[in-house]
Amino acid sequence: MKIKFLIVTSLIMLLSLSVIAQETLKVGYVNLNKALNESSEGRRSKRVLQAQKEQVEKSLALKKLEIESKSKELQEGLMLSEATKAQKRNEVEELKKAFVTEAKQEEALLRKDEARYTQKIFEDLVSIVQKIAAAENYDVILEVTLRQGLLYSKYTVTDITDKVILEYDKLQNVKSSE
Repeated sequence: MKIKFLIVTSLIMLLSLSVIAQETLKVGYVNLNKALNESSEGRRSKRVLQAQKEQVEKSLALKKLEIESKSKELQEGLMLSEATKAQKRNEVEELKKAFVTEAKQEEALLRKDEARYTQKIFEDLVSIVQKIAAAENYDVILEVTLRQGLLYSKYTVTDITDKVILEYDKLQNVKSSE
């Protein structure tokens, strides 16, 4: 919250200095989350991550069935000796521990992959925002979360999100055709 306040305060000071130097100020904003989710590369990475998640879930479901099967065998094994029951109980407990460990590892890997995909796309989007800002002579571009802190401006504040998505998709098409 303090960081958001400092950023908004800094922007207000910057805007004040700009107003002194020039009469008009061109301000825009972009919704980077929307650009991430609606760009072709963002949608593609979501599909890839969803496929990975489904594959992990299937694998874990099979292991869970195995654990349940062994637990059922243990419960139904009335004729088993105490030593055999203890051995089977230990086996089931080890399977449960391995299952929990694997589930945590797979979740961490999925989060890591998601962060890797997202980071690369965000870097590209920020680069495109900077190019659009320079090409169209914007003085300030805010991220939509920061714009929400801006309650009033006598200057027109323009949403450039759709331009960013369009330019990013063009860039990805050029990269994929090379």
